[in-house]
Amino acid sequence: MAILDKFLRYISIPTNSDSEIRVTPSTDAQWNLAKLLEQELKSIGIDDVYLDAEHCYVYAYLKGIESAPKIGFISHIDTSEEATDININPQIIENYNGESVNLNEEEILDVNKYPDLKNHTGKTLITTDGNTLLGADDKAGIAEIMTMLENIIKNNIEHGDIYIAFTPDEELGEDTTYFDFSKFKADFAYTVDGSDLGEISYENFNAASVNINIKGIITHLGYAKGTLINSQLIANEIINLIPNEFPETTEGYEGYYHLFSIKGDVSNTKMEFIIRDFERKGFENRKQVFYNIVNKLNEKYNNCITIKISDSYYNMSELISQHMHLIENAKQAMENANVTPFIHEIRGGTTGTRLADKKFPCPNLGTGGHNFHGIYEYICLEDMEKTVEVLQEIVKLYAKQ
Repeated sequence: MAILDKFLRYISIPTNSDSEIRVTPSTDAQWNLAKLLEQELKSIGIDDVYLDAEHCYVYAYLKGIESAPKIGFISHIDTSEEATDININPQIIENYNGESVNLNEEEILDVNKYPDLKNHTGKTLITTDGNTLLGADDKAGIAEIMTMLENIIKNNIEHGDIYIAFTPDEELGEDTTYFDFSKFKADFAYTVDGSDLGEISYENFNAASVNINIKGIITHLGYAKGTLINSQLIANEIINLIPNEFPETTEGYEGYYHLFSIKGDVSNTKMEFIIRDFERKGFENRKQVFYNIVNKLNEKYNNCITIKISDSYYNMSELISQHMHLIENAKQAMENANVTPFIHEIRGGTTGTRLADKKFPCPNLGTGGHNFHGIYEYICLEDMEKTVEVLQEIVKLYAKQ
């Protein structure tokens, strides 16, 4: 089955995760794709396939040269809940002309807003119809890994042991919660979950969540002077004391603060923030900013604020720097496939960032997809095909080591 057919088949299956559900998988829909992948893996000739019947992980193992390193590839089953993936109606645009694309009567994929579109002039674009996301994040990665496996088996390409994992709930950061290394015995792996063709990523944010609870005092408004404490106004003070470093004002290696949620009334307000910073020192400094703000306002309002900061994940470059063969071989594989490699920071987290916490090295590779998590998502078919070549070249390189 051609990679386009695989991709269209996978995106036709809704798999939005749900952050309100505290089990893995968070949605039953993810089982539908997991079961399909289980059957497809078996059908292409892989005998050792395992579907975790409790948590919806799909594992596969293809035996190879014993002397070669054991390599793994990982992608995720779920899609972001930020836009629906129900009734995806992809548009396939052959010989793309480099201009803006009308997704529907109201929505336009604007080449002025998304100038990378011009890089795909003359190629085949796959877009949404402006009503859903596309699902390239990360069904493109799944299609690329599945095509790579099929090609290796069909063409008898020399390889070492290859391990595959397709995980649930990556968009919720729960993709490694029940990851089973007894089923995934690779020495290292690559996630295939990035954006541009040629992208290699092994530097990501250090991340933390900040939960603040503010207790106010409600009383009769006619006689409230000196007594009433409005927790919502204190929340506003906290916001105004945070430095002007937000996702919408930062880029590249710049860190930020982000107000994720605020809910409350006069008597109680809860705030959720996230902190992101590439440098460990900057990361700790950002946490201290919140502690300082809370301490200052507690002195003013008689200790009405509580705060809890929890680390989420750390910059995986600290681990990958000890395994730079992963980066050098990815670069060489891309050059072998006539793809220009480039290092790109991850302004977020991936499966690899969370696996790094388990001391397992796993950098990220681009899939060819763009504008993830929304209706302007698109992918280039030729870039997907090139990514398959890159994965095959990586397998060949490690088979010789």
